Amino acid sequence: MSPVEFGEGDRMPMSLMYRLGGVPSRIKGSFGGIRIRDRVVRWGPRYSGDGLDVEDLTEAEVETRLALWDQVQESRKKRGMGSLYLMQSATNVGVRETRRILGEYVVTEQDAISGTRFPDVIAISSNPMPDYHGRRFFFEHPGFDIPYRSLVPQKVEGLVLTGRCISCEQGPFQSARSMAPAMAIGHASGCAAAMAAKDAVPPRKLDVKALQELLMGQNAELRL
Repeated sequence: MSPVEFGEGDRMPMSLMYRLGGVPSRIKGSFGGIRIRDRVVRWGPRYSGDGLDVEDLTEAEVETRLALWDQVQESRKKRGMGSLYLMQSATNVGVRETRRILGEYVVTEQDAISGTRFPDVIAISSNPMPDYHGRRFFFEHPGFDIPYRSLVPQKVEGLVLTGRCISCEQGPFQSARSMAPAMAIGHASGCAAAMAAKDAVPPRKLDVKALQELLMGQNAELRL
């Protein structure tokens, strides 16, 4: 089994996304989320707990849903807000962070902040770190490199990592787990797995230059 890392102090909280309807037309702007006409999607109540622990997950489901109901009812009591209603909540509370698998390279916080370039880059992560020591941190560069080595676990053969479990410290994780970079990483890991299977080579021995050429031929942005 490959070694893993599990954040403690800065672990991102769980949250329950939801959708409101009936937002009055006189209220302008995003209304605290992503708004289309009188409807808005919001990132809802948070819960700090262990996303691997069944008791924590159960408590998170109960607490966030109770908190969401109370929030909506309080909002409806405000003048002119009687039309507001809860349209939908997510099926499950959203778990942002659990384990990260340690790979041949661990992308560091300094790599992300300074925009370190890697010869084996397979994706770019440009999203900010949303909860970096209590604040949203925007990079002063177009994005940091995700090297192929961070997709190759240290001790497991025949496996390519993707998604939020790739090998990186907690800071760059916050960025790379976001949708756009996660899709780019998924594109790369899928191509790598296919190439490894086709050429009958372990992912650890994959020709990264060939992988990069394939990705760029499919319009991936690698800034080589």
